[in-house]
Amino acid sequence: MKRNPFCFGEVVTGEHFTNRINEIKRLTLELGGGNNIFLISPRRYGKTSLIMNVLGHLKTEGFLTFYLDLYKVASLRELLEAYSKGVARSCATKVERFSGFVKEFFPRLRPKVIIGTDGVPSIEIDIQLKERELMESLEEVLDIPEQIAIKRKKPFVVAFDEFQEILNLDGERIEKMMRACFQHHHHVAYVFAGSKRHLLNSMVSDPNRAFYKLGDIMNLKRIEPSEMIEFLRKQFVKGSVKVSDEVLEYILEVSEDVPYNVQYFCHHLWNWSLETKRVEEEDVEEIMDNIIAEQSMNYITLWDGLSLHQRLFLKAISKSRNKSTFSKDFITENALGTPSSIQKSMALLKKKNIIDVDGKEVSFNDVFFREWIKKKMVPIVS
Repeated sequence: MKRNPFCFGEVVTGEHFTNRINEIKRLTLELGGGNNIFLISPRRYGKTSLIMNVLGHLKTEGFLTFYLDLYKVASLRELLEAYSKGVARSCATKVERFSGFVKEFFPRLRPKVIIGTDGVPSIEIDIQLKERELMESLEEVLDIPEQIAIKRKKPFVVAFDEFQEILNLDGERIEKMMRACFQHHHHVAYVFAGSKRHLLNSMVSDPNRAFYKLGDIMNLKRIEPSEMIEFLRKQFVKGSVKVSDEVLEYILEVSEDVPYNVQYFCHHLWNWSLETKRVEEEDVEEIMDNIIAEQSMNYITLWDGLSLHQRLFLKAISKSRNKSTFSKDFITENALGTPSSIQKSMALLKKKNIIDVDGKEVSFNDVFFREWIKKKMVPIVS
């Protein structure tokens, strides 16, 4: 059986990655030239996969690269450990070299050899520092990539994903420390990426914040429909599945042309069409119903945790897309009360990652939740 070519919920590279030729070109040129980039993206746009593809390309050109997801870091100690370990592993892979490398560049840290269940040795870094020493050590460790790049005579690229999460780790102090270090690094380029756009925008656009003008801002947009359709067509061909451009356009419409949604939806469509070897418009509708049914229990739990006004607001935007949420007609038509009530519900829904707000545009982070509301939360009158 052929493998399903549509991947979701994981980092994708190579043939499973959806084009983004222009974005890859820009990031490669900017980072390769030593410039910093703030990559701001809505959720599910493929930000992490884009970063990993760019780092992979730079690595083949002789760059040293390191990626760190700050969403997984819950304390200053964890940040120090993850950064130290990641930088070291990106430069030395063999155990013997790793140990010597750590002793050379991280004199405060203690490399420790761990023998896995498969008998293969690996290295861990044991950080035994008092709390008051952590910040001082972090400042030293942040300078290590620059030192390595100079000694190895190789440029270094460091990528921080979900960078806004440092705000939860004594953020202002760490921001200032990072700025003080990074502005003197001439052999290291940095990617500061994040999906909580309002937080990251504030960090880079406020003149009073440490990261103001430390790099260019790149807002990740939806993939061009023509590029996405070309990608989908190639993937379906792998299974000899026939699908018209009209149906592909319909798929983009129902999934709002968001990379994760498209891949997730087409993954199910691929499995659905293995026997018929073709996809029709009614198949798209059937798959949407199936996905909603599969996710129903999760959506019910989510719905139960919302206030009545939040539910009312979600119902309103699910059926009235692209309408101003503060217009008199919209408020009256949907019995939403006062503008202040709408603002409060929007803020809480945004905090729960249920909606995204970009200027006047309000959208669901999960398009399938929107469809569930439209189909399942409509009062039945008999």
